[in-house]
Amino acid sequence: MDASAADAEESGPTPRSDVSAAVAHGQLTNLKDFEVVEVLSQDPLNKSIALLGRFAGRPDDAVLLLARKPFDAADLPALAGPGLELQLDFVNDVYSKYVGRPPPQHSGITVDLVYPATAKHVQKHREQKRIMVIETPELYERVVLPYIRAIPPARLQWVYNILEKKKEVERMIFEDPDPVNGFMLHPDLKWDQTSPDQLYCLALVARRDLACLRDLAEPHLPLLENVRDKGCQAIQQRYGVPASCLRVFLHYQPSYYHLHVHFAHVALASPGAAAGKAILLDDVIDCIKTCGSDVWRRRTLTYQLGEADELWRLLGAGAQGQ
Repeated sequence: MDASAADAEESGPTPRSDVSAAVAHGQLTNLKDFEVVEVLSQDPLNKSIALLGRFAGRPDDAVLLLARKPFDAADLPALAGPGLELQLDFVNDVYSKYVGRPPPQHSGITVDLVYPATAKHVQKHREQKRIMVIETPELYERVVLPYIRAIPPARLQWVYNILEKKKEVERMIFEDPDPVNGFMLHPDLKWDQTSPDQLYCLALVARRDLACLRDLAEPHLPLLENVRDKGCQAIQQRYGVPASCLRVFLHYQPSYYHLHVHFAHVALASPGAAAGKAILLDDVIDCIKTCGSDVWRRRTLTYQLGEADELWRLLGAGAQGQ
C-alpha cells in the first residue's frame, strides 16, 4: 500500500454532508471515495464512458461521465515526440499500431458528475434500445403535452440558476437581457473551449413560457431570429468561428423543457445533430413564415426515443414507426 492509499484508508470516507457540500460548491478535488456500481454505456468512437456509482457510505446514486479531451494543436510538438512512450501492438507491411503513453500533462480527461443523481439521470445515460416515434398533433395534445405540464418545476432549477446568475456566471459567453427576446449563451459541458472545430454552445431563452418546438409560433420569430443572429455573432467574436461553420438547431424531443438552442461546429460529429433529433433553427423560422403561425403545433413529427424515457411507456406501440 502506498502512502496516499494508507492516508485514504486511515482517514476513512468523507462524511456524506462534506461530499454533498464539496460537490455543491465545486470543491471536490478527487474521487477517492467513489465506487463504481455499473457501466451505464460507453462510446468507443468518442472515447467516453458513463458510470453509475456511489460515494462510500452514502446511499445516493451518482452518474460519472468520463471522456478523453480533444487534441490541442499547440501541444502536438511535445506530444508527437520523445515524451510519447510506445508499446507495439502489431506490424504488417507498412502498417503498424502502438499503444501510446503520453506525458502526464497530455493525458487529461473531462469529468462530469451528477450527484445526487435521480432515476431519470441514470436512465438518460444507460445504454438502451431506441425506436423512431411518429407523433401526430393528436398524440401530442393527448399524451405529450400533459406529460410536459406534469414535470416538476424543480427539474429546471439548474436552468433558472443560470438565468438568475446564481451559477455558471463565469462561463457565460453572451447575454441579451431583454425579457421577451433575450437569452444567455454558454459553452456546453461537452466542449472544453479549446478546439474550435469541436465547438458546442447552448442558448437559454430568458422567458419561461416556452417549453419546446411545439410552442413556437409567429409572435416568437423576433426571439428566434435574435438568438440566431446574436448567438452566431457572439461565437465569431469570441472563438473566430463564422456562422457559415455552425449548425444551429433545436432538439425534439429536448432533454429538458425550457426552450434552448444548440450551436455546434459543422465538423463536430454529434449524435445530437442527427436526423430524428435535431431540427435546424432556420428551418423552424422558415416553416412558420411560409406554412402558418401554428405549423409546429399542426405537424406530425418523427423522432427517436430511448426505452428508458418516460415517454416510451406513455406513448405506447401506437406511436412507433413501422
